[in-house]
Amino acid sequence: MILRSITAAGLALIMALPLAKPAEAGAWDQTAGQGLLISSFSYYQVGVQGYNQFGRPTGKGTYIQEEFSPYLEYGLTDRWTIGLQPRLQAITQSGLPGTGHAYGLVQLNLFARYQIYRDDNNAFAAQGQIGVPGTASVRVPQLAMPSGEYEARLLYGHNLTLAGVPAYLDVEAAYRLESDGYADQIRGDATLGVTPFQNWQILAQSFNTISVGHAVPGQSDYDLYRVELSAVYSITKALAVQVGAWHDVGGRNIALGNAGVAALWWRF
Repeated sequence: MILRSITAAGLALIMALPLAKPAEAGAWDQTAGQGLLISSFSYYQVGVQGYNQFGRPTGKGTYIQEEFSPYLEYGLTDRWTIGLQPRLQAITQSGLPGTGHAYGLVQLNLFARYQIYRDDNNAFAAQGQIGVPGTASVRVPQLAMPSGEYEARLLYGHNLTLAGVPAYLDVEAAYRLESDGYADQIRGDATLGVTPFQNWQILAQSFNTISVGHAVPGQSDYDLYRVELSAVYSITKALAVQVGAWHDVGGRNIALGNAGVAALWWRF
C-alpha cells in the first residue's frame, strides 16, 4: 500500500508557541538568567487516501497524531536566548486497510536567538535552528524525521493597543534547508496576542509553509496554511495554562486536518 500525504501530514506539525506577555513574545529575548518551559500536548486528526502499487485509489482512512513537545528557552545573556524542543509522538493510522502504530522521538530542535534591537514598542531578532532527526523506523506509518533540518529566521515584534486593549504582534519569516531529497521550505508565521481581561490572553496565529525547489520523487514537497486560536490563563506570575485548536485551511500535496492543543507554562 502506497500512502500518499501520510508522511507529509506527520512532518507538518508546527508548535511555534509565543509567550504570554508582549515583552516575552517571539521576537523578544529572555532576560539573562531567566527562562520558560512550555509543556504542550496536541491531538491531530486527518482523513487520508490510500493508493495501491498501480497508483489507484483503494480506500480512505484516518491518521491520528498525538504529540508531547516540551519547549524550553533560557536567557544566556541580555541578547542571547538559547533553547531546545524534543518532539515525542504516538501515531495511529487506520482503515487503509488495517491499522498501524508508531511511537517515539521524532525530532530534537536546538536553537539560538539574538536580539538585534529592542525598545519599548519594537523588537528585532535573528534565530538559527538545527533539527536533529529522531530514530528512524521502518514501521508504517513512518515516525521519525529521516534527516537533519537547518533554519534561519528573522523575527519582528510590536506592542500596540486595540480598542483600548493591550496587544502585540509578532511576525516571523524563515528559510528551512532540508536534506536527503526533501524540498526546502519558506516559513511565514504571525501571532496577534490580545489581553482583554486581567490574567487572560487570546492568541490568534497563522502558520504557513511553502516548499521551494524540487524534491526527490517520493520525498516531502508540500504547502500548508494553518490557523490557530487559543486562550492563556495566568494562574500565578510563574504558572499559566493554555487551551486551543488549529485548523488546516489549505495546502498542496498534503491532507488537511484539525487539532486540539493544551499546554502548561512555567516561567523560572
